[in-house]
Amino acid sequence: MDLIAPTEFAFMEAMLAELLQHCNDMEEGQLLQLHARLQAIYAAQSKLHASRNRLMALQSQTRR
Repeated sequence: MDLIAPTEFAFMEAMLAELLQHCNDMEEGQLLQLHARLQAIYAAQSKLHASRNRLMALQSQTRR
């Protein structure tokens, strides 16, 4: 499972921040939606990681 690394996330946020100053009103709204989606993906992947760890722990318990 390939996840967004913290450095990649920070880089993408910095790119969006740089683009913001060049946006008209409509583009700004779209850019903000894109940022919200990026944040949601980043947050969801940590939940996926926690879920995987939980399932792996359960799996190791059943093997005993």
